[in-house]
Amino acid sequence: MERLTRISYNSAVWVRPTGEAAGQEQSNTYNSVNGFGHEDWLFRNEWTIDGWRYAFIQGVGKSRKALVKLQQPFDLTLFSVEADKRRRYVAHIREAEALDDQQADAAVQSFRDMGWFAAMEEEIKAVGGNASALGDARWASHILNVRFRDKNIDPFPPNVYAQEGDPILRLNRYQLYKVNHEDPTGLRLTRTGSELPPNIRSFIRRSVGAREVSPEHAKMQAKLMQELRHENPTARVVREQEYIDVLVETATSICLYEIKSDLSPATVLRQAIGQLLEYSHRLPNPSRKTVTLVAVGRAALTGGGAEFLQHLQLARGLPLAYRVVKI
Repeated sequence: MERLTRISYNSAVWVRPTGEAAGQEQSNTYNSVNGFGHEDWLFRNEWTIDGWRYAFIQGVGKSRKALVKLQQPFDLTLFSVEADKRRRYVAHIREAEALDDQQADAAVQSFRDMGWFAAMEEEIKAVGGNASALGDARWASHILNVRFRDKNIDPFPPNVYAQEGDPILRLNRYQLYKVNHEDPTGLRLTRTGSELPPNIRSFIRRSVGAREVSPEHAKMQAKLMQELRHENPTARVVREQEYIDVLVETATSICLYEIKSDLSPATVLRQAIGQLLEYSHRLPNPSRKTVTLVAVGRAALTGGGAEFLQHLQLARGLPLAYRVVKI
């Protein structure tokens, strides 16, 4: 699924507020009234949690409930309108995910815990903005409504502008536009909309070095352990042994689970396989117990993902399975 949307202007490449967009907006908009916008930190990429960037995009906000209900990642192309009215292509984001209410609340709490929320308030004040408006539900239900992996951001060069005939020249609203490859313009000007599951405060995983684990990952890990203990009452079920998300050991078998909170099952498999193979190689197994590897995702395998898993099982002979943990 591909979408295109406008984001507010920011000369600091969306790492902090500048106050400039307020002068470009119509009166009574959030940006014009408060002197900043939630998109001002869109690419503050050092603020990542387990490789995820949690952010706000106005167009996603208007369609969030529909996107959450759909439970699919989406690709998003961003453009902005500069002070001279030229439309600039900003970035392409692959496999973005809309946050539901619980995810958004948990992400904001993580921002508070890490000191990022306080930094946002100080940066708003530095440009003369109204910091008390940050998080005010009268303007936006959440200050974070989307997440994407930092490695999935493909920025355009700074001089890529829409040329004559480009369909974005007639787009003004902060909403999601469908990309229609069969249309000569490349766009169909319609709206989308929506909602999803999760919560749980993020925690610090202690391994080679401490790293922040996303709220979604933490929730999935807790639920998976609960399910496995119910299914295997006599087995040893532990987490984080040798950095493995969850390990289940019986008298004859060992099962290693690697959790990826991405909505795309194919992405889950791609990311989990390498880690599972490394874990199985390093794990002591003097009794030669049967070892099974399990990639854990949030969505059921369909189509290409199922074919990929079957190929790995049959053609490559991997003792690999896929499990769904819904949150």
